[in-house]
Amino acid sequence: MSNNNNNLNISPFAREILNDAHQIATIMRHEFVMPEHFMIATANLCNFADEENRFGDKFEKISEDINKILAEHVPQTDEDIEPIMSSLMKKVMNNARKIIQQEGDVPVPATAIVIAILNTSECICNNILAQHISEKEIADVLSFIMSIDGKSLRGYDLADSDDYVSSNKSSNDWMKYIIDLNPLRGNAAKAIVGRKKEMARLAQVLCRCDKNNALIVGEPGVGKSAIVKGFVVQLDSYPSKIAQLPAYELSVTSILANAQYQGDIEQRIASTMNGIKQLGGGIIVIDDIHTLAGSKGDANGARDLTGMLMPYLDDESLRFIGITTFEDVTRHLDSHNRFLRRFRRVDIDEPTQQEAIEILNGVKRRYEKFHNIRIASGVTDRAVKLSKRFLSGKALPDSAIDVIDEAGAYRELNPLKGYKKQVIHNDLIDSIVAQLGNVETKIIDDNDTMPLRNLSDNMRNSIFGQDEAIRQVVEAVLTAKAGLTDDHKPQASLLFVGPTGVGKTEVARVLSEELGVTLHKFDMSEYSESYSVSKLIGSSPGYVGYEEGGRLTEAVRKNPHCVLLLDEIEKAHEKVYDSLLQVMDYASLTDSRGRKVDFSHAIIIMTSNSGARYANLAGIGFGSTVTTGDAMLSEVKKTFKPEFINRLSGIVVFNDMNREMATLILDKKIAELNNRLAERNVEITLTSDAHEWLLNNGFSAKYGAREIERVITHNLKPLLVNEILFGKLAKKGIAEILVVDGKLTLTVNR
Repeated sequence: MSNNNNNLNISPFAREILNDAHQIATIMRHEFVMPEHFMIATANLCNFADEENRFGDKFEKISEDINKILAEHVPQTDEDIEPIMSSLMKKVMNNARKIIQQEGDVPVPATAIVIAILNTSECICNNILAQHISEKEIADVLSFIMSIDGKSLRGYDLADSDDYVSSNKSSNDWMKYIIDLNPLRGNAAKAIVGRKKEMARLAQVLCRCDKNNALIVGEPGVGKSAIVKGFVVQLDSYPSKIAQLPAYELSVTSILANAQYQGDIEQRIASTMNGIKQLGGGIIVIDDIHTLAGSKGDANGARDLTGMLMPYLDDESLRFIGITTFEDVTRHLDSHNRFLRRFRRVDIDEPTQQEAIEILNGVKRRYEKFHNIRIASGVTDRAVKLSKRFLSGKALPDSAIDVIDEAGAYRELNPLKGYKKQVIHNDLIDSIVAQLGNVETKIIDDNDTMPLRNLSDNMRNSIFGQDEAIRQVVEAVLTAKAGLTDDHKPQASLLFVGPTGVGKTEVARVLSEELGVTLHKFDMSEYSESYSVSKLIGSSPGYVGYEEGGRLTEAVRKNPHCVLLLDEIEKAHEKVYDSLLQVMDYASLTDSRGRKVDFSHAIIIMTSNSGARYANLAGIGFGSTVTTGDAMLSEVKKTFKPEFINRLSGIVVFNDMNREMATLILDKKIAELNNRLAERNVEITLTSDAHEWLLNNGFSAKYGAREIERVITHNLKPLLVNEILFGKLAKKGIAEILVVDGKLTLTVNR
């Protein structure tokens, strides 16, 4: 530091102060020499030289108060190092040179440096100086320092010292539009874990001769802003051409706020950029830089401000770091070619799970301190693993950090009994992920296999006569749950083939209930036209519905753990098939906005009645055992392309409806009706004749179980309506259903 002082063109007294400031920083074990150290040294030397004791008491008190502030707020280094001049002190020295620039190349006196400190709002010591030195005393103090220095400032009227300070501060109004990032420099507590490659790329762009502005692009939550702040923390370790530049964040919201007149925003941007230039330049971070591009035809009438930045993007003293997302680049910036070509793009990918775990381990102490909790061993690993699996709509590490933060907040509100220090365990992480991911906890718990163990039996209790179909479905699901399927494919892609009413849709519904996941049902007859794909993945930019997104992609984005039922798939247009090929092959589908939707947690079930007109071929010929489903299957293989069939996990053929199945289904429907009637304390019983009547009129090999539902709706329920609303069953009762003269009738037994 002392050698560097000798190279500075400053007065002997200023050099003596700077050397003492260096010594003070060394004793206090501070990494940087700051303006506060300079003011302590100035106060100490002036106090020693104040023979008449005009300001001695004030200088002594100033020195004590600044020492106290530094001790409380500036971290000490763990080892002895040589302090270097901070970026803020360099900025002060540059400003001091500008104050006397009309004098030519003369040594900068200590007085000019003190004036520069008084005019630098970032200096903490200014508040302390204001407490001990009134505005009326400023000129006297400066004059006293100047008398010790033995130098004069030609053309500078000491009587106007306080006027100079006040007027210069008023010209610094632009500073309210920036956030000073320089306190981050060298602050080890603010350093980030990993991301060395991205920060090295960022430094490389800023060190370029031309186009030395960086555009940080990545999905929300991958840590773009954190990377930039981590870069500022270690800024002093990079080459001097960028290390010497102070770092600021441009507050776009402040610039846009309360702008009443035309030109207000432009004037604010210009004054801010020019103000930073006058201080010697700097690195300017603009978060959400796309908000400056209120492009032509913007529905909100936002102004395009990118043109205002053009001259400054080429300025050698300025470097810009813009932060935005892939979507916002496409929507807002792609049409601004002249603006974009002045940036070099730095893409930020989502970290791997191992990298995310390291990041969480690096930040967990902050959340432990904030929530006054302890995070148990293995919790960060669990949070990352489950976030990646169940919060697919969000990116790591943000999704996992959200889980940890939510768990901390929950534990604060719901403390564990008997614990001095509240602890977060894996079971709480499971619960939080289930809540955020809109799934049931039993799906998340890897050890809870009971629902899967009983899956086959539970489905057979609800669906009758389709044991083989259920076996194939359960087998596909269990294989996926055991992790034996490709990670980049859906859990299963099944085609259900069989005549109408035999339980194809019902299997999908029951499966979703048993697994505790959402059922997304799409009637594919609605997607029979060539433009139907836009309904599923979203309209193209400029078309109606673009902002709404696609029905399929949005449904799976919101509930990725689901059973996806595509009913009557044969009625969809060929272009829909092409999109489904991508889903079945890679478990992903890109929507119209360029966003990838993950289908790896979905069970895809497609039903088909294709070949129904050939169903009557079943059973033709002596001794034939061909079912309706088998006859339809041969036609299905002709209907669908080989590449579609090859991507299926399996084709499940459903049995024809028979009388035994119909009897079980009728009993199930009557039980469901009784469950609803129980809310009104009403029960129905069927005589054997009534049961047989419903079965004879409801059983149909052609229409399956749906005919039973229709018979109950049109013949049985109307008998109950009047009695429940106005008659003998208004309060409670038992209704017996019997057959009289070939028709159902009802008698009430109280």
